[in-house]
Amino acid sequence: MATWIKICGLTNLEDAALAAGLGADALGFVLHPQSRRYCAPNTARAIITAVPPSVTTIGVWLDESADVVSAAARFIGCDFVQTYDPMSARALHAQGFDVLPAIPVADEADGGEDWRRFCQSWTGRVVVDRSRVTLQRSIQACVRGRDESHDVVSTLRKTLQVVLAGGLNPENIRAALNAYRPLGVDVASGVESALGQKDTEKLVRFIEEVRRWDAMVGSDGSVGSLSPRP
Repeated sequence: MATWIKICGLTNLEDAALAAGLGADALGFVLHPQSRRYCAPNTARAIITAVPPSVTTIGVWLDESADVVSAAARFIGCDFVQTYDPMSARALHAQGFDVLPAIPVADEADGGEDWRRFCQSWTGRVVVDRSRVTLQRSIQACVRGRDESHDVVSTLRKTLQVVLAGGLNPENIRAALNAYRPLGVDVASGVESALGQKDTEKLVRFIEEVRRWDAMVGSDGSVGSLSPRP
C-alpha cells in the first residue's frame, strides 16, 4: 500500500500545482496568523479551488478555537482541518468536520495528558509532529538496532494511523520510513528553497524516495493495508 504523502506549508498556487502534479496525496495550508508559512484565507481558497479535486486539501491551525477554525475552514473549502489543540479537534469532529489531529512531540514525551486522553478514544489518523533533533536521534537508534518500542511514535502506531512529521527531508525520509513504517509522511521545510517556497528538485527527490521505498517493501505488504487517503 502506498505511503500517504502530505506537502505542507504551501503559500502559492505554483508550488501547490507542482506538488499535486508530482503525485502528492494531500496539500497543507497553514492558517495560523503567527506562522512563518502563513497562507491568508483568500489565497488558500483560491489555491484549493484551482487544484485537482482528487488531491486532499488540509487547513492547518495551531491553538485556535473550534469556532474560529470552523468559520475559516468553511470559507477556504478545505477537505480536512488539522489542529494542534485536542479540545478543538473534539469539537470540530462533533460538528461534522473531517479532522486530522496533530500531536506535538518532543523527546519521548507524547504531547501531554490532554493528548493521551484524546488518543484513547480516537480511531482515525493523527499527525505526530517530531522535532528535527528528536527524529534524527530516533532514526539513528533504530539503525543501530536499539529497541524503540517505548518511543511515542511506535506506541501510537499500535492503535492509530500515524502520519510522521517534523524534520523530514529527501536525505532522511527512507531511514524514517524504515524506522517507523508510518501510514503517511508530512513535509514542509524539508522541501523548501526559501521560507514558504518549495524547491522543485527537493520535492521530486522526496516523493521519489517515498515511492521507491513503497516499491521495495510493498511486495510483502509490510506497510500495512490502510487507506492511502484520510
